[in-house]
Amino acid sequence: MGFETILFLALGLTAILSAAMMVYIKNAVHSALFLIVNFGCVALLYLMLDAPFISMVQIAVYAGAIMVLFLFVIMLLGAEQATDAGGQFRWVTGAATVLAVVFVSVAVTMALIGLDLPESEGNDPLLRVVHSANLVDPVDITVTGDNLDEPFVIDGLIFADVSDFVTLTAGEYTVTFTDAGGVTLEDSITLENDDIITAIAYGDDATLGVLTTPIDLSPTSPSTARIQIVNLLDETVMLVDLGSNKQLDVDTGEINDRVIVEAIDFATTSETFDEREGTKTFAFYTQNGDELVSHVRLSDWLVAEGTEQLIIITADYGATTDSLGNYRPRVLDRSQESLTINAFEQFGSPKDIGNELFTTFLLPVNLVGFLLLVALIGVIVLTRPAGLRGERRATVNRRRKVSRPLVNVISQQTGRDVIEDVPRLQEPDSDE
Repeated sequence: MGFETILFLALGLTAILSAAMMVYIKNAVHSALFLIVNFGCVALLYLMLDAPFISMVQIAVYAGAIMVLFLFVIMLLGAEQATDAGGQFRWVTGAATVLAVVFVSVAVTMALIGLDLPESEGNDPLLRVVHSANLVDPVDITVTGDNLDEPFVIDGLIFADVSDFVTLTAGEYTVTFTDAGGVTLEDSITLENDDIITAIAYGDDATLGVLTTPIDLSPTSPSTARIQIVNLLDETVMLVDLGSNKQLDVDTGEINDRVIVEAIDFATTSETFDEREGTKTFAFYTQNGDELVSHVRLSDWLVAEGTEQLIIITADYGATTDSLGNYRPRVLDRSQESLTINAFEQFGSPKDIGNELFTTFLLPVNLVGFLLLVALIGVIVLTRPAGLRGERRATVNRRRKVSRPLVNVISQQTGRDVIEDVPRLQEPDSDE
């Protein structure tokens, strides 16, 4: 049994025991303190689930602000000790017992016989297309498949254009590129639920083809971006980080700068890698014996946290050739507007929690706030001192009858006589 399992069991057991003690103990202040312990255990469980933001919210809001409010109400009403509510809430004990028995019975039954929950089918697959082939502009893209009632058509893509994502259903599809000259390029792809695919038309003449690249939009590591390289040049290339001096540092044929990806073959996609956020200077090179051939330099390339970046290097078929009839290399989407997209937020991060709270869980959050208000009112009602019951409330405004003189009462409470002996004049004689 690993340390994480032991810690989980310890926290779970402590949370259950503190919740039971909160209900069982008669001192209201001690009961509130046990509830704080329960909140602390739940916060640590959130932390184990890699949700630090909601863990801190659990401590600051529930164990802090709300419990301070409860303690204030308890002490304000002088209800540290449980009082007899006159029998008017005796039904609560029976109802709580019945609910507890039902809950335990259901939990034990599910643990013994098991519970077959329906598995999620996942989200519908997404598809986008990129035009980087030597085709005559404009190019029309047609997506056909058994799950489509009619073909889906994307009109008028020119070289280096990237289409929007199209939502399809899982199944077999055929993607067809047709240029203005009548050249047709097609390929079959299989889409499954949760797939996010980029279909890239590439090549020239005999090398024409369609490359499908999966996109991973899962949360990235903190302060990093996820990058993939697609090489559509007809030679093997490497990606180098030139560093702050923005110059290649070579010593006796060895590259002293950081080589990010050593070799990417033609018409292949590199493994994804994480890159620290910041402004970088990348460059593509080809190793030709002892000589390094430079292709493209990406100056001031922004590596933004939480993004999925697809860098495609290809021949610039949209430009004219040089004197030897060769196309110069080019990286598509240098402005990072189309091939750089945001990944999903990390579970438990402030942005993820905010999006979920104010979209999917907006109504439950409002209901929780309402229930907390009802709970506060219930605390005030249940912890009323017994001296304010109805049969004694009528005597509050009555005038109290004093069974002995007021002077004697004041003397007893102050410890001294109120009336002191004062010398008096002697009464005159009657004869005078």
